[in-house]
Amino acid sequence: MSANYGWAGKILRVNLTTGSITTEDTAKYQDYIGGMGLAYKIMYDEVPLTTKAYDEANKIIFGVGPLTASGVPCSGRMNVTTLSAWTKGYSILDGHMGGHIAHNFKYAGYDALVIEGKAAGHVYIKIDDDKVTIESAEHTWGMGTFDTNRIMIEENGSDFDVVSIGQAGENLVNYSCMLTSSCDSAGAGTAAVLGSKNVKSVVVRGTGNVKIANPAEFKELCDYMLRELIGGNNNHNVPAVPQSWAEYSAPSGNNRWAGAPGRVWGLAEGGPIDMGEQPYDDINKIAYRCMKGQFDFGDIAQKYMVKVGGCSSCPVRCYAEYEMAPLAEYELPTRVSNTCMPIIYNTTWYPEGVKDFVDEGDASIIINGAGERALDNFGVWENYGNLLREFNWCYKHGVFERVLPKEEYDAVPWDLMKEGNPKWMWWIIEQIATKKGEISHLGDGTYLLAERWNLGQEFWDDNYMQTISYNGYPRHHGSEDVYQVGVLYSIMYNRDCMIHHMINIVGSGCPYEVYKKTLEDEFGEGCVDMPKKYTPMNRSKARLAKWAFIGKQWHDSATVCNWMWPMTQSPAKSRNYKGDHDLDAKFMSAVTGEKWTRADVDLASERISNMLRVMTAISFNINEGSTNLREDHDTICNWVFDKEPEFKAFEEGTVKLDRADMELAKDMFYEEMGWDVKTGIPTRATLERVGLGYMADDLAARGLLPA
Repeated sequence: MSANYGWAGKILRVNLTTGSITTEDTAKYQDYIGGMGLAYKIMYDEVPLTTKAYDEANKIIFGVGPLTASGVPCSGRMNVTTLSAWTKGYSILDGHMGGHIAHNFKYAGYDALVIEGKAAGHVYIKIDDDKVTIESAEHTWGMGTFDTNRIMIEENGSDFDVVSIGQAGENLVNYSCMLTSSCDSAGAGTAAVLGSKNVKSVVVRGTGNVKIANPAEFKELCDYMLRELIGGNNNHNVPAVPQSWAEYSAPSGNNRWAGAPGRVWGLAEGGPIDMGEQPYDDINKIAYRCMKGQFDFGDIAQKYMVKVGGCSSCPVRCYAEYEMAPLAEYELPTRVSNTCMPIIYNTTWYPEGVKDFVDEGDASIIINGAGERALDNFGVWENYGNLLREFNWCYKHGVFERVLPKEEYDAVPWDLMKEGNPKWMWWIIEQIATKKGEISHLGDGTYLLAERWNLGQEFWDDNYMQTISYNGYPRHHGSEDVYQVGVLYSIMYNRDCMIHHMINIVGSGCPYEVYKKTLEDEFGEGCVDMPKKYTPMNRSKARLAKWAFIGKQWHDSATVCNWMWPMTQSPAKSRNYKGDHDLDAKFMSAVTGEKWTRADVDLASERISNMLRVMTAISFNINEGSTNLREDHDTICNWVFDKEPEFKAFEEGTVKLDRADMELAKDMFYEEMGWDVKTGIPTRATLERVGLGYMADDLAARGLLPA
């Protein structure tokens, strides 16, 4: 790595306690790739897992990988690693964000930023290539993320990128996130760790570049990916509705390739812009494919859409940008942008329903727009919808009457909620962000909230809640989409799994028989079930689950977008709609100049996945007294097995699963991973095979290494 192809070559360390700013060579961390893997190695080496999230001794690490800022399509990602303050076991976890800051960070010459210690006052970190300073943030402390980011750009220059925390992060709200660009955020409570260190923002300008070892080969790969492999958002490989060039379209008429003739950005500058057709090999039309607002809200979205935006190096513009005039009547911001949960779930704040504003059926888009802006402004993270579901569940089950002091309960503006007034969301989100009143404990996180308010087993096992694990986080495309496979990878982390490998396929609209062949050719017969026609667990499904699980760690270490990667499917009929799983390795070879194969990628992915598992085992031993991850971490809430009581598991028409079959699924998955079947902890042989013998020694010293 002497020429630093792909990697920037330096890690930046900022110690807020001493004011020390230093750099070190990235080379010694190369086996851990970057992003998540590099951060896991630093955290394991330097932060004892007895440390609490908000302790001064904790660290928070911003990391990018060798593919980010190289020009690889869909690589504008940054990983943020720290310790959890809100899930059972209080172990290692990650936030992830897109936007443009990852590229600027890399161009400034860094592969990672390690923030240590705690500042005496409120500060921001300014990175201007190799000039790094700690600046006062007293003038922005207390502000929301949008105002803070605007001021940081005004003060430092339009060629800087910035990420900031809101009031939730400042007040150490466990459900907090940081925001960059117009709506890109890293959640999982990472903002509160920054807040605990008195850091409001990080601003970055980079004027350097990323060196590519083989530019001609790299250019050919980019062209190949754009012309033959890439689809719409989530790499959906067929359009939502018929187009003249396409053999297939989504049977439901809706997927994330929603652009189509007659669908417009109604408020585009200069007048409406029609998406037209987007032949798969016309790379100049890729940005018209997503039309995410159409996917989320239907035709009404066209009235309010200005354009679509996205991350650096990505042609798939998945952020719908809106101008929502009806919000002006409520003196709320009208400019709204997002692509995921913060903009599609906010009607859940209204248990008694919402009402239309101007047009029939516009309540959902307007309420969601207002809620998104509030969540992002205050920097409140919604835990893939759990925050909102928890509020709704508590309201419907009379919890607030029981736990709120009468004076506080009577002061809650319930009338705004019942009227469907968008100001209701701003009120309750601000309460959470500023920790005002007992109701603000909604921001503690599922696990701690259930304990504090004594919500009981009914809360955990209610299908409505969608909490997959008793550790305190929801399924992320679990059994409802991907049978046993989705459950397996949903319970492997210390937050929701954020894995899109399989939902990108089964939700694409591509015919089942087509994607079945693609997957069975690689993972074996029976690896993929038809929707709502599930079959018992088998070895092929275990191999598929391992591929998806370890692949997520690769994406967060090379720092490419897991919503788009891997290239499993293709929109090209000439390829039989089959993608290219060797593409990651091909890009690594072209960018770094080192020979990479699919096996090399998988080995690195397994290494990082086992680091996650070992640190989780140690944390659960320290904080829960556990010696068995299978029994104490890899738990599955009862609703997965008890929902839809009119069906039996594996009957056509249901997505419920069978308890004994899921235990068999764990057996097979652990075997594929090289983990002890009884405890779910990696064996010495596995850890030594992936280059983690020192972790095996650590587990042995703690009495956790399987016999």
